Amino acid sequence: MSDRYQAIRSLGAKAAFGAIVASSLIVAACGPTPGATTSNPSLTACSVSVSDFTSTVKTTGMAPKVAGVSGKIAVDGSSALAPLFSAAAAEFDSANGTSTTVTPNGSGTGLKDVNAGAVQIGLSDVYAVEKEPSAGAYGKLADHQVAVVAFTLIVNNDLKGKVGNLTKSEIQQIYFGQVSNWSQLGGPNEIITVVNRPTTSGTRSTFKTWMLDNKNESNSGAIAQDNTGAVVQTIAQTPGAIGYVTTGFAITHPNAVSPICIDGGKPTAADISAGKYQFWGVEHAYTNGPAAGGAKALLQYVLSDQIQKNDLLKLGYLPIGEISSSAIKAHTPSGAPAPEQLPPLS
Repeated sequence: MSDRYQAIRSLGAKAAFGAIVASSLIVAACGPTPGATTSNPSLTACSVSVSDFTSTVKTTGMAPKVAGVSGKIAVDGSSALAPLFSAAAAEFDSANGTSTTVTPNGSGTGLKDVNAGAVQIGLSDVYAVEKEPSAGAYGKLADHQVAVVAFTLIVNNDLKGKVGNLTKSEIQQIYFGQVSNWSQLGGPNEIITVVNRPTTSGTRSTFKTWMLDNKNESNSGAIAQDNTGAVVQTIAQTPGAIGYVTTGFAITHPNAVSPICIDGGKPTAADISAGKYQFWGVEHAYTNGPAAGGAKALLQYVLSDQIQKNDLLKLGYLPIGEISSSAIKAHTPSGAPAPEQLPPLS
């Protein structure tokens, strides 16, 4: 565009008429002036901040010594759930002398690895039945539902106060590549940079199911990041950028990015339970068959009050008990087996 402007000026740099024509062409081609006030009231009809979903709980758990537990425990999968298991594992290892590794490489990989016996626990944002490469492929996996996670769309801070709410339709326009500038939605004249996750990501699967009506993202200019932390970093460094993360990652980066509402709903337990907010999921820890050994003991610790009333809340997760049964039922796919019920640690 600047080349076009310079070409017009070179034809008659001293002519007033040429200057007027050049100015008109720029305005017509570029649309609103950068930094213009948001003209779509819907974009600012709702606002949400980190304080809306930050827990007042700041304490951590204290793991007990479990008889007969030793050795290594390998955990991998969901980057959304990894922070909870990393915190719990550090406490558990300290008390028991075990060595636990937690690798955040996506729900699809976690399910695949635990099914193959490569790790003892596979973390997933989605039910295993939704990620099976073929029907029944993950039929032997045992589900342990450890938390509920709320996801949120986040934007670069340069959009704070200008883009605070998006409708589901607007989200689809962005992620299907139908709009490329915020001005097309009534926002500021700024290029939209989409940051997403790879197809192995459980977060992406949840986004696809509940925000895109099970259609694939199709924005050719999107930037894919392997984990949630990289999504936050990229959006924080890229003006006009948008992506999706857990509220926990938004909590730990309060000054880097800005969360936004979806259809006027906020990523809180109240709006989730009332059916006003759909971008959330049950968090799963799968084992290959019934949990046993060190993996079982670690899962029992994660499910204990020491984690559920401390680390889980501190990191921004929600206990399943805080979410209405109707909301949980609506988010459970048909054919999903009941989770394994583990006894409390003695």
